[in-house]
Amino acid sequence: MEQQKFVRKNTAIYDNQLRQERKRARRKVFYVFLLTFVSLVFIAVCVAVFLNVEEFKVNGSERYSAEQIIELIPIEKGDNIFSFKSSEIEENIKINLPYVNSVEINRDLPTTIEINIVEETPFYAANIAGSRYIISPQLKVLEKTDDKEAYSEITELSLNNVRRCLVGNQVEFVDSRTLDAVLTLYESFETNYIKEKIRSVDIRSRFDIYINYDNRFEVYLGDIENLDIKIQFLVGIIGELDENAKGTIDVSNHQEASVALT
Repeated sequence: MEQQKFVRKNTAIYDNQLRQERKRARRKVFYVFLLTFVSLVFIAVCVAVFLNVEEFKVNGSERYSAEQIIELIPIEKGDNIFSFKSSEIEENIKINLPYVNSVEINRDLPTTIEINIVEETPFYAANIAGSRYIISPQLKVLEKTDDKEAYSEITELSLNNVRRCLVGNQVEFVDSRTLDAVLTLYESFETNYIKEKIRSVDIRSRFDIYINYDNRFEVYLGDIENLDIKIQFLVGIIGELDENAKGTIDVSNHQEASVALT
């Protein structure tokens, strides 16, 4: 016959061990919490006492002085370096300084604020409603001047049906398709590496677009349809002509062009 042995459990000892384990666990949690709390307080004190602004660095700005840009930052030396939202300041700078394309504000710990600027490039000059405007490739209005001859060295842009032209904003048209057409034109100039050769763009009508190429050729593009093919066609034609040739070129038909030399 098989025998079995049974041992009586001492419940008092078991309960005491359980209580000790629970006590140790609570003590461990308390110490972890205390250490975390002390660490956070220490970090907060360090941030408040030691991480204060002492220097501003401005990079990439040629049109605006560092002082002009720093004036738009509502922070003074001695302020805590984490006391502001970069996005709000960046937007404020772009609103007040039209030639700023993009701006990035970085904290260079422990005490320096770095402002990195990318400026707009003026590409067009346009006379609108009696004033002359300097405009970026994306048709952002960069500047207004009463000098009708100002910036004569950049691309002259002739427009029609302009609804609104405000410095710091994109030109607005009665027909938004005009905006699309101008943007498409510039993209094609850039893609085909001829933007430096374009002396004027006449897009008073979306269906009768003219450009001047290098003060040598008056070019008729017609409408915006098949524009990139037309520009490639134009580049190919000019490449076949004498380097001193001048005249008119009609590439409104993207399959057949006409050239008249003078």
